[in-house]
Amino acid sequence: MIVAMPTKNGILLLLASLAATGTAIMNVGFATALIASLLSALTISCFIMAQFSLHGITITRDKAHDAVCGGTLLLPVIAVNRTYLYRMPVVVSEKLPFCRGGYLDSVIPALAPKGSCRIERKFTPMKRGHFSLNTLRLVSGDPCGLFRKSRKFDLPSNVTITPKIEPLESLRLRPDCTSSLDQEGRPLGRAGSGMDFFGVRPYHPGDEMRAIHWKSSAAKGCIMVKEFEASAIDRVTLILDTNEKNVGFDDIENNFECLITAAASITDYLSKTYCALTFFAGSNDSGILRENGDAGGIRGKIMEALTDLQPSKSKVEDVIADAAENLPDGSVVYVLTMSASDELSELLELMEAEGFSVQWIFAPKQHFPPRESDEPRRMSVVRVKQKDGNVKPLTASYRTDLVQLLRSDDVLEEE
Repeated sequence: MIVAMPTKNGILLLLASLAATGTAIMNVGFATALIASLLSALTISCFIMAQFSLHGITITRDKAHDAVCGGTLLLPVIAVNRTYLYRMPVVVSEKLPFCRGGYLDSVIPALAPKGSCRIERKFTPMKRGHFSLNTLRLVSGDPCGLFRKSRKFDLPSNVTITPKIEPLESLRLRPDCTSSLDQEGRPLGRAGSGMDFFGVRPYHPGDEMRAIHWKSSAAKGCIMVKEFEASAIDRVTLILDTNEKNVGFDDIENNFECLITAAASITDYLSKTYCALTFFAGSNDSGILRENGDAGGIRGKIMEALTDLQPSKSKVEDVIADAAENLPDGSVVYVLTMSASDELSELLELMEAEGFSVQWIFAPKQHFPPRESDEPRRMSVVRVKQKDGNVKPLTASYRTDLVQLLRSDDVLEEE
């Protein structure tokens, strides 16, 4: 059985009781005996109340739901008083690695005889990932706060915190920004070199003979050729830097988590459009993580990867070099990095020269200073040295509004 332990005030009371008792023994008298008796009685009564303060109280977990980082998470518990006595308020405490401070303390109000109470335990998770929950601890004591009694309950459970998603209003999907959508959000077809029949038009020098539409030519009295529909599916590639050497100083609000949020937001936005998405990121487990397919179909896989993804030893330059060999023609490439080396700039410039539209988001760790409770955050300004014609990065900091940063150029021009 766990014995109630004295608090700091309880230790002082114990010492005072011992001193008073010793004085009463050495100097027998009514006053000394009365003081020693009162202090001893107070100590013993507080200890007994604390020792039995949790007797008959049990606690169970209610169903917990997954949550989004920065959103609202509910971890409800149900406390039951199995005795025929009123029980004073107690505290339920749990170690939670995904909340700031690492612990969550909630008060269970006074319980009536044979009564029960459901505590919601609502809070904001600050770290993403899959977490195992194990021990809940009930803490109580005496009304004077001189003794403390705790009791553990092994109640295993699991909870998943997915990356934060910013509701993007727009995003550049084509290098030429010429895609248009129908009323249902599908890209409208346009003439090109696809496989589906689009229509007929007059012959132009250089058209292939096999493209001639003989029936239309006979009907119109001139040579007509068939046109085919160009692919209406936008192709987007997302490359994420995970190099641990460039991760910022704050364990929660750092540049790596900012890029995770940006990647999750872009993926979520693209999943609602008709486009093909390819995702690349460095990983200690698999070297380079790859996911590709229809954006709506692989959203779950990418979100699962972003939920577990941690800083790795992979250099972003190696990831980009690997991705460059597998880029679909005409892709819009989003590169999310924490560094800005000359090699990186050359790789991105080469991709631009090959006809890809590169959108570079740069989040240096100096722009994400650690959060101090008694001091404001001080950001060191980082500038990227570039030659004319190089890909220009969009620089992010802890104060950056990602919704504004990721908006397409045509929307910004309209404003």
